[in-house]
Amino acid sequence: MSEKMQRMMDEHEIDQVVTAWGFARDHGDWDVLQNCFHDDATIHISWYSGPAGEFIERSKKMVAEIRMGEHGKHQIGRAKIQVNGSRAISECNVELMRRVMGEEFDFDTLTWGRFIDHFEKRDDIWRIKKRTMVYEKDRLDPLNPADVPDGYFENMDLSGFPPECRFLCYRLGLSGRAPMPDIVRDRSEEETQLKAEAREWLNG
Repeated sequence: MSEKMQRMMDEHEIDQVVTAWGFARDHGDWDVLQNCFHDDATIHISWYSGPAGEFIERSKKMVAEIRMGEHGKHQIGRAKIQVNGSRAISECNVELMRRVMGEEFDFDTLTWGRFIDHFEKRDDIWRIKKRTMVYEKDRLDPLNPADVPDGYFENMDLSGFPPECRFLCYRLGLSGRAPMPDIVRDRSEEETQLKAEAREWLNG
């Protein structure tokens, strides 16, 4: 097999994992989600940082707590992939859409960001070794503006949250989950370090 053909196959398999992750997470297909990660993989997102296995267990609990009428979806774009032997890095756009019901009013949140992944090929299978989300911007929209109490937005205290994901963090607080203190923000020094680390890891 030519080097070009091998690279195309590797990139395709990695892209398939990136796509499968979103469908599996949103639809509770836990076996498929587990298969996206190596056993020693880690993930760092707004509400969790640590082993991927524990992330999956906590995700199961979150899905079980979803109220009637609530929805969540990760819309994942095509990945930009670089392969070097048995290592690869992947970066893809992500839109996280959530509908929240049963608060003072029902609302949708939309969060934009990117997954930056370390991939590794073991036993001829590509899986995620490390996943980090970089947060870019977000918004909150009431389903029915007439249901919003007077002065609600004026009195909403978002000052303690990163501007890039303030409404996501607010929603996490409503569900009793504290956001991580080291969320990676777009165009931040942390993102610069994250990308440098990914390049260094890729080149081994």
